[in-house]
Amino acid sequence: MTLAVLCLVLVQAGGAAGQPVDRRALIERAQSEVAAGRRVEAKRLLAAAAGKFESVQALLQLARLQATDGEVAAALDSLRKARALAPNSEEVLSAFAQVSMTAGAPVPAILALDALTRMCPTVARHHYLLGVALMRGADMPAAVEALREADRLEPDRALTLLALGVTLNNRQQYAEARPFLVRSLEIEPDNLDAVAALAEAEHGAGELEAASTHAAQTLAKVPDHATANLVAGLVAMERGRYAEARAALERSALKDPLSMKVHYQLSLACARLGDTAASQKHLETYKQTMRELETRVNEIRRATGPAEGNRRR
Repeated sequence: MTLAVLCLVLVQAGGAAGQPVDRRALIERAQSEVAAGRRVEAKRLLAAAAGKFESVQALLQLARLQATDGEVAAALDSLRKARALAPNSEEVLSAFAQVSMTAGAPVPAILALDALTRMCPTVARHHYLLGVALMRGADMPAAVEALREADRLEPDRALTLLALGVTLNNRQQYAEARPFLVRSLEIEPDNLDAVAALAEAEHGAGELEAASTHAAQTLAKVPDHATANLVAGLVAMERGRYAEARAALERSALKDPLSMKVHYQLSLACARLGDTAASQKHLETYKQTMRELETRVNEIRRATGPAEGNRRR
């Protein structure tokens, strides 16, 4: 935007010609534009306010609009500018972390959220989001610790209990995961993600009938649910129904292509069915995914530093 165009925007936003324009007027005008559905104009006004007045609030509002409109890279750029102006702002760090997770960048999110948990150690939401970011980064031991702290600070929050259960399932601590998932369902009985996660915990504990029932309950409403199809496949494998297992596991892999567990089980199912080529393909995918996840975890631990890693574990 040229200086001449910027000046024109500022004059128009201020009302009558010659009337002085301030940061507040621009932001209020932008909010009116959003309410009227003119989001492009709102973003232009907020960018003008951010550029002229170095307004953190304008950058935050701009980033929210950009993120909502799917402009994730632009939202991150706005939030980086906001961080440069207000590096210790709780609101800015939280927004930056959440948009980073949306962008599939767990390391920047983890660093921002770790700073938040140090600045605001009693805010459960920051610990919860840190746990989710660590889970997405495949650092399950650190994720469990962050989520336990969130649960301690704000007990009986269904999302935290579900995240704890899912993370413990990932660590194959099924007996430990089960109570968190049961409690989550007591609070939110219609949460199918929790039902499917409970099915996985039940399968891990050897409760095949319960696991099969809960997986079927989820699949009746969400036929392509990744975890429920995984459990259905695992149960079918144990019952020797390998073609059925393969079909369920393939549906799970379509929804969650980075699941090591799914590809490993698919390699076994295909081998039982005599499809050596498919079995080898899924085994190679399993090994490659494992290497990628190990690389991601190492990247997180390098970024957070050994002292922090020790603190979490």
